[in-house]
Amino acid sequence: MFCLGVGLAILLLYYSALRQQQLTGYEVAALALVTLAALGFDYLKLGQFLTAYRARKAAGCAHDPALQAALLATVRSPRLAKLLETELLTLYYAFFAKFEPGGDVNNDTRFSYTRSSNAHDVFLFVALSQLPFLPFIHVFLEYAKGPGPAWAVSFLTLWSVVWYLAQVEAARLRPIELTDAHLKYRFGLIWTAEIPLGEIRRARSIDASEVLVGDGLFLSPLGSTRNVLLEFEAPVRFSGPWLLERRAKKAAISLDNPSHFLEQLTLRGILATGRQNFGS
Repeated sequence: MFCLGVGLAILLLYYSALRQQQLTGYEVAALALVTLAALGFDYLKLGQFLTAYRARKAAGCAHDPALQAALLATVRSPRLAKLLETELLTLYYAFFAKFEPGGDVNNDTRFSYTRSSNAHDVFLFVALSQLPFLPFIHVFLEYAKGPGPAWAVSFLTLWSVVWYLAQVEAARLRPIELTDAHLKYRFGLIWTAEIPLGEIRRARSIDASEVLVGDGLFLSPLGSTRNVLLEFEAPVRFSGPWLLERRAKKAAISLDNPSHFLEQLTLRGILATGRQNFGS
């Protein structure tokens, strides 16, 4: 359905361009060839990715390791896998992840942030504020500026809605994990970090009215409720989409049940304060 929708959109793009006689002859053939090649590549690679993922899940592999192994098996290059990770995982979480059971949250080693992050509300806001007006914006831009700018804006708008939909499912299926050695921080498909527990100096609850500012501070993305502040011994690397990176000595993270998270940090020898049951 995804490839069918993209193909239909591209056909409409060609129609609007040809109607205004902006593409003729070899240009049409070249664009058609590039389009078919891109759709074929996406279809084949996405199909291989899903097949490899299901095989690893059937073999008992956990959700995240199965996804990463399937991604590497699909593109066969660690560097290329990293470059295509955002696109393939966005498509997976937006269109296929809804059939997966929810993340195994137990408030001992795995902690949910689905409610606290407001990911669902952010998606609804983006979708409702953009999609109803998109046809009118497209028509206006096409007649005012031509089909090129109009379709560029339309594709970017639709992709932003798909991307936020992927964040909703990723927040549900990728909880924050706490082992005896590491804190595996995640926020949907946006940012991840694997933080050694020895690097966490202390943790404390954040009051709802507290404003966090300053250099070297990592905040969860827009739409989140900041519940816990972590302070590190040295700057920690957070990995984002499209090879983006940030380093920070403090991080404010969202959690549906921050009190249990702080209790588990205390059990692992980390100074944690303010363990009142707020934000649950």
